[in-house]
Amino acid sequence: MLKAVGHPIRLRLLCLIERNQDPCVSDMWKCLNQPQPVISQHLAILKQNKIVSAEVQKTRRVYTVVNPFIRDLIRGIIAGKHYPIDKP
Repeated sequence: MLKAVGHPIRLRLLCLIERNQDPCVSDMWKCLNQPQPVISQHLAILKQNKIVSAEVQKTRRVYTVVNPFIRDLIRGIIAGKHYPIDKP
């Protein structure tokens, strides 16, 4: 799961999804300055790993971060929180 999240484009996608209410693919590829097929491929990987889900709302497919661990991690990144590393 962390490998799926670790890709720079997917990490940016997750931050974008979590920040924006009801983002769709066209919003994402414009914002990230990436071709639509690239964004769709990365979203498919996130869906396969059960990190995001998609829902059709009228003519748009919108995405939500559904994995609680990843959602909290992304929210922490957005908020600028630093996670301490426990030393043995």
